[in-house]
Amino acid sequence: MHRQRRERILGLIVGEYTMTASPVASETIARKYGLGVSSATVRNEMAVLEEEGYITRRHISGGGVPSDKGYRYYVESLMNEEEVPLAERRMMSHLFLLVEREFEEWNRLAAALLARLLSSVAIATFPKSAQTRFKHLELVAVQDLLALLVLILRGTRLKQQLIAFDHVMSQEDLNAISNRLNGLFGGLGRSEILAIDCQYTGLEEQVRKAVVQQMEKEDAQRYGEPCIAGVRYIVSQPEFSSNDRMLGLMDLLQPGRFATVLPEAVTEEGVQVIIGSENKEDIMRDCSVVLARYGIPGEASGALGVLGPTRMPYDRAVSRVRYVGSLMSELVAQLYGGQ
Repeated sequence: MHRQRRERILGLIVGEYTMTASPVASETIARKYGLGVSSATVRNEMAVLEEEGYITRRHISGGGVPSDKGYRYYVESLMNEEEVPLAERRMMSHLFLLVEREFEEWNRLAAALLARLLSSVAIATFPKSAQTRFKHLELVAVQDLLALLVLILRGTRLKQQLIAFDHVMSQEDLNAISNRLNGLFGGLGRSEILAIDCQYTGLEEQVRKAVVQQMEKEDAQRYGEPCIAGVRYIVSQPEFSSNDRMLGLMDLLQPGRFATVLPEAVTEEGVQVIIGSENKEDIMRDCSVVLARYGIPGEASGALGVLGPTRMPYDRAVSRVRYVGSLMSELVAQLYGGQ
């Protein structure tokens, strides 16, 4: 009985603190939620919650604040994931339908939607193949001794690189090189291209090396290019009112920086919640991250999610991240199914 009551009180403290960012008093819980017990009884239960490490209080008669342990227990045992309203689902599905073939817009739209719906920083990475595979290349004459290599990798990833030659190359010569290499490399991964046993001309070998180098760079990236939205939402949060914390967080949210602190193993299915001290970066110890992997397991995948203070509305965040992830997975399935 008492355990159930303490769980109820912990859930109410999490809910109140999420809304107000102020310590939650026993009188508030007793008055607002009709538990059928006095504020003194609530205070005693809060003392037990504090002793067990689920909340913190500055003094025994003060309000309670959920600890990281309290949030973790709430997420795993008490939270009822909020269902995404039908109107919201229709709106998101419609917006993704509008950019269905604009693959470069997928992560921008996903991040913008999550940021707006959850008033949090949102991140979405471009779907990345488990193994980079060649799709097509073109060589375009720029100057007499210079050509632009346009490389398309499976998943419609476009790479461009200038290549300098030691003698004049016509567009016809470049087309001949492109056609031969397209015939040899189509659908292959980097190791398979390296294993091809054939004779290349000096110019073909130069282009082959450039292709392999671009594919090696792509393979080395754990996540695709990230898009970050909603930074303005976090600057207004009281947790980040000090200049040092704000500057540290702004540094972390640079696109090239934040991708490096994403968890090494975002689960293939489901939503992962990283709370406070569970983050490996000190500056994120006051933050929680709700993440999901989307895409086709073993084929192509990306990550998306939101970052906010530990008092974020987890029930809303988990459901929205899950739903947007499902929409992104459908798009990836359509893209790779057509290749």
